[in-house]
Amino acid sequence: MLKNLINMVLLCPEGVQEHNKRTGRLIRALLTEIGRSDLIELWRFGDLSPCDYHDLGKRNDDTDDLEHCERGSDFFSDAFRKASGNKESIFCSIASDLCHYHHERWDGKGGPEHLTGDNIPIIARAAAVANAWDHLKTECPGSDNTELLKKIKKYEGVYYDPEMVYALFRLFPV
Repeated sequence: MLKNLINMVLLCPEGVQEHNKRTGRLIRALLTEIGRSDLIELWRFGDLSPCDYHDLGKRNDDTDDLEHCERGSDFFSDAFRKASGNKESIFCSIASDLCHYHHERWDGKGGPEHLTGDNIPIIARAAAVANAWDHLKTECPGSDNTELLKKIKKYEGVYYDPEMVYALFRLFPV
């Protein structure tokens, strides 16, 4: 699986690879902030964390925002079926959920399954906030955290899990 994962990562544009890393770090920070660091360890497979692969499968030529979600989720679902042990199975299952569900919205108007609230896997709820934060930070370099936090707060309970938004505010106090 590791060789295939490396190949899949290398197919992503460099900017996407860096975005995955930054977003993964923030997902772990959010989970830790809400007291769920136990999940981070449970999900690990050696040095690999599923938190680092939310946009696996993204290409420069994607025309559909959700196309990469299916590509990444399919990759990890296939790896899950071939997994040789418990840790690898858990890693692949969680990574598949992350890829598949990170564009869901708290209010159910996201995709691809239109899940609502706590029905969205916790890793995807953390990723939604982390993903938005990283996009704001890179698209608005030099912007004050206060302004960026207001943009996230505006969609609390609509796009984002309120618990994850509160955690983000604790991580970036203003």
